[in-house]
Amino acid sequence: MASISLNKISKAWGPVVGVDAIDLEIRDKEFMVFLGPSGCGKTTTMRMIAGLEDPTGGEILIDGDTVNDVDARDRDVAMVFQSYALYPNMTIYENIRFPLRMRGVPKDRHDQLVREAAAIVELGDLLDRKPRALSGGQRQRAALARAVVRHPRVFLMDEPLSNLDAKLRLTMRAQLKHIQRRLETTTIYVTHDQIEAMTLADRIAIMSKGKIQQLGTPDEVYNNPANVFVAGFIGSPPMNLLKGDLENGTFFGPSTRVEGVGKGSRAGVILGIRPEDISVSQPGHGNLNSSLYSLEPTGDQTLVSALAGDQMVVAKGARSFRQELETPIGLTFDTSRCYLFDAASGARI
Repeated sequence: MASISLNKISKAWGPVVGVDAIDLEIRDKEFMVFLGPSGCGKTTTMRMIAGLEDPTGGEILIDGDTVNDVDARDRDVAMVFQSYALYPNMTIYENIRFPLRMRGVPKDRHDQLVREAAAIVELGDLLDRKPRALSGGQRQRAALARAVVRHPRVFLMDEPLSNLDAKLRLTMRAQLKHIQRRLETTTIYVTHDQIEAMTLADRIAIMSKGKIQQLGTPDEVYNNPANVFVAGFIGSPPMNLLKGDLENGTFFGPSTRVEGVGKGSRAGVILGIRPEDISVSQPGHGNLNSSLYSLEPTGDQTLVSALAGDQMVVAKGARSFRQELETPIGLTFDTSRCYLFDAASGARI
């Protein structure tokens, strides 16, 4: 097991900055998720921890020891990739065994370690098969077993579920979390999928433009977003973000009036509210009064959309709610669940 410290870690390619002076403490046994859009620096940060990229500034410590100049193979970390990276000519048994051979583990221990790792990921009866005979989920579990087999100090996982279909991703998320809790191995997981981040992480580092925008538990980043980027990135559907002004504590925006959401007056603000905190009301009696733009039944609920000027506002309505498009509708906001952000900087007010 291991703790990891990143002290002002940076990575630049000439004038292009990929990671910008990140400070981060990852605790022993923690499941840390790096979350953000493509190009935000999350994979580059993980690759620097692995030793596959050299930082252009800062210090990386594992269990208090600086590892900047330590080769990747000597850092005792194991990686799981999106592409599985299994050897097609080897059986699953030999694929799992491969790291033991490379690290010089005594041969008389190989069989026990391989079968223990296979049992953890529930592949014990498939060890004699080649990767092409396995499903996508089984191949990803084989890749995970190959990482598990030598009991590394740290697991590094780079979007390992991206190639799986939605149902299989759901199953694999549960298995990954169970395995990590069982092994108690410090884990860093890179993803652009906020559902994966919310369901797997002990803490999430939300990244954009090479910087950590917010660090916290899933509940913290969901309920107390630090800025507009975090508010709009976390949630499915994402938080509604309405531009307007604050006048004596009342927010005014296109077709929108919300009392008691702030103090004083301020031009150029953004009001944020999540779809589940908006209810459908009678036309003329909502905080937003408009016409129905779209209706999306999803089975357990109905997504209801209306326009506030040129901005779409989405609410989660009752599963039975139905109404003709372009007919009048009111949407009422839970004012205790409204957020205010500065329109210029994006920071939470």
